[in-house]
Amino acid sequence: MEKGFLHLHITVTSLFIFIYLAKVYLLTAEKTEAFNKLRSKTKIADIILGSLIIITGVFLTIKAPMIETYLIVKIVLVIVSIPLGIIAMKKANKVMAIVVLAIYFYVFLVARTNSLTLQKDAFVTPTATLDATTGAVVTDEGKIVFDAKCAICHGSDGKLMLNEAKDLSASTLKKADIIEQTKNGKGLMPGFKDQLNEKQLQAVAEYVESLKK
Repeated sequence: MEKGFLHLHITVTSLFIFIYLAKVYLLTAEKTEAFNKLRSKTKIADIILGSLIIITGVFLTIKAPMIETYLIVKIVLVIVSIPLGIIAMKKANKVMAIVVLAIYFYVFLVARTNSLTLQKDAFVTPTATLDATTGAVVTDEGKIVFDAKCAICHGSDGKLMLNEAKDLSASTLKKADIIEQTKNGKGLMPGFKDQLNEKQLQAVAEYVESLKK
């Protein structure tokens, strides 16, 4: 289900922003007739797409293995900025429209970096967390790091295979290879060398090995 919601979220977000960009361009370029025509044709689409962005975004946030501060801030900004964007277009307010566009751009960068400062900060392993599935207290560093950085695509059991992630329960990678791939990434998988230290990398590699059948 998470996979379907993620694809829907990406699709509706991309479409919403594309339409919004087109309207901002027409508004700032003072192409009034074309702007009014596009705004009139996309009134219902704005409401539907905006609602879907919020619904899917909240769902994916709730399903995240660890709800970090940047996720909450991102959702709040989206919930606030979407209606503001609609109001900006309704009033043909250039300043408000550009401010909202800046918020969209910032939210996009936050999503890319997983950080409010737009930098991939070093991850500090909590002493303990709660397992998102069982509610049990987790103290194993490898699982804590995995849940925070890897489970969103691999799943808590390593079998989710979202965004072309491999089934870790069937992985043939050795520990050294797991560490290398975690550090530098591969394909759609980002590298975590700027966020995880050697101890964390060792711990998460050992946890990944424990997921193998």
